[in-house]
Amino acid sequence: MRIVIKIGGQAAEEARVRRELARQIAQLRGAGHQVTVVHGGGKLLTQTLERLGIPVEFHQGLRVTDAATRDVALMVLAGMVNKQWVAELEAQGQPALGICGGDAGLVMARRLTARAGNGRKDLGFVGRPRKISTRVLEMAFKGGMVPVVASLALGPRGEYLNVNADDLAAALATALKADRLLYLTESGGVWDAERRLLPVVKLAEIQKLIRREVVRDGMIPKLRSCARTLRHEVDEIDILAPDAPNGLVRAVVSRERVGTRIVRHA
Repeated sequence: MRIVIKIGGQAAEEARVRRELARQIAQLRGAGHQVTVVHGGGKLLTQTLERLGIPVEFHQGLRVTDAATRDVALMVLAGMVNKQWVAELEAQGQPALGICGGDAGLVMARRLTARAGNGRKDLGFVGRPRKISTRVLEMAFKGGMVPVVASLALGPRGEYLNVNADDLAAALATALKADRLLYLTESGGVWDAERRLLPVVKLAEIQKLIRREVVRDGMIPKLRSCARTLRHEVDEIDILAPDAPNGLVRAVVSRERVGTRIVRHA
């Protein structure tokens, strides 16, 4: 089985959670599954920007990225965070290959703007994947490695672009024709207005949830990524908490609904 796992939230911050997730990823790889890990690192990036006195701005859940912010993102995401995950997997005896979307032509992206009132807002060096070459991932699979991909890509002029990690995971899952896509996020799933966890969300319901503001902030780009992905190769997506006990293994192997399962049809 081909599996893409996007890791965000507290998993990037807490060593205990990282170790436990690395253990589960190594277990899945040991069982013969081909696993790709995609990560962001938004909290650490924000903290680093604040220490450097660089303004932090978000629009519709996406980080507005000027040149200075992009350069810090390269340092934090492709550097510190990426190599932390490689180290955690290696400590579990699982070889890992730490890369970003700019390596080996993995991800080419286009510049992205966003709606703002009746117009469009320039997000700066922010991109959305437009072309994927899975060659380096296939090489990693053949070598028994887990590729760990930081959420950065190359733009049309050879410049690095900050890419939403949810979008990157969705694009890789589609290109790989992955069997499963899992988002690990602090929310642990999709919640309704009464703070009740929704165990299943259908593709047709996603836009309604956004329009009615049942979901907000960072969940908006996540669900939009889910919608785009479900229209292609992947049939279902799980959103679960990174610290859910043995959550990855339960969701993949036992087929449990650990958080929210996003499906094309009921």
